[in-house]
Amino acid sequence: MICYVDMEHSRAIEGASEREDHRAHVADVKQRLEDISDAACAVRRYKDVTHRWLQSVGAQALVLSGNVTEWHRYDEANLQELANIVREGALPILGLCGGLQFIVIAYGGLVGPMRELRTGEEDAGQGFGSGYLKEWGFTPVRVTKQDPLFDGLQQEPVFLQAHYWEVQQVPHGFELLASTDLCSVQALRRSGTFIYGTQFHPEAYIVEPSDRDSWLIDLVYPGGYSKLQPDGRQLLANFLRLAAVLEETGPGSS
Repeated sequence: MICYVDMEHSRAIEGASEREDHRAHVADVKQRLEDISDAACAVRRYKDVTHRWLQSVGAQALVLSGNVTEWHRYDEANLQELANIVREGALPILGLCGGLQFIVIAYGGLVGPMRELRTGEEDAGQGFGSGYLKEWGFTPVRVTKQDPLFDGLQQEPVFLQAHYWEVQQVPHGFELLASTDLCSVQALRRSGTFIYGTQFHPEAYIVEPSDRDSWLIDLVYPGGYSKLQPDGRQLLANFLRLAAVLEETGPGSS
């Protein structure tokens, strides 16, 4: 059983259209995790994830979603039990974009906006983090330290980026695994554990045409996107294999 933790704040999905888009996105990621692993995936809101619930469903791994709401807008009390679960590290964990940032915060690191745009710089993703520099679109990521998370991938795999916040101070005990020129912290691992986080979105992969029907890909590419981008699927398969959710079937298999 995989637990996909919905990290989005309720204020970001108050409108009917926002709620519909959010439900579609969550359902899409849930289906992708189930398709890769051939295991069930339960979706749970961040404030409802408890030790007792995880034990009751037999959770084998946690995947923490991204979020568009800035962290200072959350009620810290609603994040406390999940932060404790992350710090205990009893389960394999993969944080996606905002999920990475939450892991960093839980371990005492710092996150924040990348920087404000300079005069003449284009504002990618209008309406999302307006006025701030963003990484936006399918982007090569440099693997700076070999790790099983990147098995079967090239030295510069391609993943979808959609963020304007970044990790600004890596917590003690974490290893940097990948970087880009704009954002130095693209992937982290807590040493000696299966606690990972990625600033990019591996869940927004494209292996077949139906994969393009994704809220996140549509957000970044409102005019459509025609290429295949399979690397995110491979990374998710690698994590689920490390978490013993997906059986080992050979090097680089998914």
